[in-house]
Amino acid sequence: MRQVSGNELGDFAAIYDDDVELISVTRPQADVCASLAERLISSRQVPQLRWVQAANDPDASASALPATLDADVRSALVVQITEASEVLGELMDCEEVGIRLETLSAPMCPRFHVDYVPCRMLITLSGQGTEWIRNNDVDWTVFANLGTTTPPLQADRQIQQMPTGSWSLLKGGAWNEQFDGVVHRSPHGDGERLLLSLDPIV
Repeated sequence: MRQVSGNELGDFAAIYDDDVELISVTRPQADVCASLAERLISSRQVPQLRWVQAANDPDASASALPATLDADVRSALVVQITEASEVLGELMDCEEVGIRLETLSAPMCPRFHVDYVPCRMLITLSGQGTEWIRNNDVDWTVFANLGTTTPPLQADRQIQQMPTGSWSLLKGGAWNEQFDGVVHRSPHGDGERLLLSLDPIV
């Protein structure tokens, strides 16, 4: 299994390749979004937001976000969420997308795990990116042991990290019967992070 890194939205089409487990696409507005996201974290206005919206509705995220947000922060979030929803909707041929926007000060998922969804898009707007292990590097015996938090990593292999600001699309456990899903967890470093995740509703 391999990872695809690129800077074009069209690179996400590689998710349908059998040997691809994760795609990370660099976005040109990442630095600006990171600065705005840090302001949002400091404001304590978005501890946790969840909603479902139409994949091709440009007004949906605008109505879901708090009206009290600074106008430039709110505008940047609307652009990110709207564009990512459209990409995911077209890619997965779904009419709706589940959105989650959260400020995290501690690992939301401290143990390495697999999400039982077809796929999930993760965008760390600020802070450290999600950690993951390449499928071929996973020690599945350790992974199956629910009584340990030891990373299920084969000897001499390394934990990977999704780049902050990039749009990362990972296959989940429900992608198909031939792939177990990307093994990942919240980063264990210090500091707060603003995480945006999108799930296709199929």
